[in-house]
Amino acid sequence: MSNERKMCLIKDLKPFRDEWRLTLKLLHSWKQTTSYGGDTLECVLVDQTGAKIQASCKRSQITRVQRYLRVGEWKVIDTVKITGVGVGQYRPTTQQYKMTIIGDTSITPSDYRNDNHFLNLANYEEIGNGKLKPHFLIDIMGQVTDLGPVAMVQAKGNDMKRVHFRLRDTSGHEVACCLWGKYAEQFESVEEANDESIICLIRFAKISEYRGEKQITNAFDASLVFLNPTMEEAIDFKQKLTVARSFVQLKPLTQTGVGSILGVRDTIYVLLGLVGNLLIEDPEILPQPIRDLVGKSFCFGLAISLVQSILRIESVSEPVSLIETNSSTLSGGELLAIDHINENSSEDVSTPSNKRKEDECDQMDMTSTSKKLCTNIIKVEKTKTD
Repeated sequence: MSNERKMCLIKDLKPFRDEWRLTLKLLHSWKQTTSYGGDTLECVLVDQTGAKIQASCKRSQITRVQRYLRVGEWKVIDTVKITGVGVGQYRPTTQQYKMTIIGDTSITPSDYRNDNHFLNLANYEEIGNGKLKPHFLIDIMGQVTDLGPVAMVQAKGNDMKRVHFRLRDTSGHEVACCLWGKYAEQFESVEEANDESIICLIRFAKISEYRGEKQITNAFDASLVFLNPTMEEAIDFKQKLTVARSFVQLKPLTQTGVGSILGVRDTIYVLLGLVGNLLIEDPEILPQPIRDLVGKSFCFGLAISLVQSILRIESVSEPVSLIETNSSTLSGGELLAIDHINENSSEDVSTPSNKRKEDECDQMDMTSTSKKLCTNIIKVEKTKTD
């Protein structure tokens, strides 16, 4: 009898027989219409090991399958036909076989429980360098940046909604995205939101190429889009994003351009030789060089010029005014710690003479709008000492 048949896994399936019995969970299903197959219901099923397989049923079986096989539920599926998947594009799994649910297939409840979503998140670098094959659909999660408006455009003679944006991972890598139709409509409610607060998960997404750049888009109706998902993987991503976020937020306090630096990834790397992955709450365990920075201010100068339509930024490589330091003069681009600055020393700070001579040579062919590097005098803010 079928209920006495041995359970097997997806990796055991072969096309030579139909008497297979498996415990499977439905991850996703969608209807598909083709000229050669008519209306079908396509499914992605997963077993206890996380192995996935695409399953399909013809129009006559759709109603029954939708009634007994629901997303997120584990079922015992008995008697299915196994065939090869060929070399078609946009395959939702890497499995070499495909399952077909037939009239003799039985679908019954299972006692097995596992709430895992079985995500297989793609690596951004592997998307960019072409290591991931475009004929396999992928899962991708990231922070939404550069979110454009949801626009109505013409596509193949029909009006369709479209939205462009970029996804960024916790390491700062980005990939372009373009979603169409119902997937673009999901962004209508978040168009006015701050991009930094939007986390997007796209399941079974298609890798394409647009204007020489890799792009993620939906694979017709086979994809799933989640905005700010609450699953464990999304929570872990948000935590890593909070720790690894590398940006400089300046809040001008005076006309001299003095500001407060909230976070600089590169500075962390210069000081420690690495970027931490954990948020340290106890200041006593911080390295002494970091603790020595408490209460100090930093100052640096920049010379900005436009040469042949290229914006060049040069940092001043000499100490500004009276700066106490226990080490030798830092090279250009590094930060200088200010322990104490005499009030008389906070006079005009300008670019060194040798740098001015070089700049004058560079300015010979400049236009009148770019001859003057800077009209404001940079002043050094006095710091209070205990």
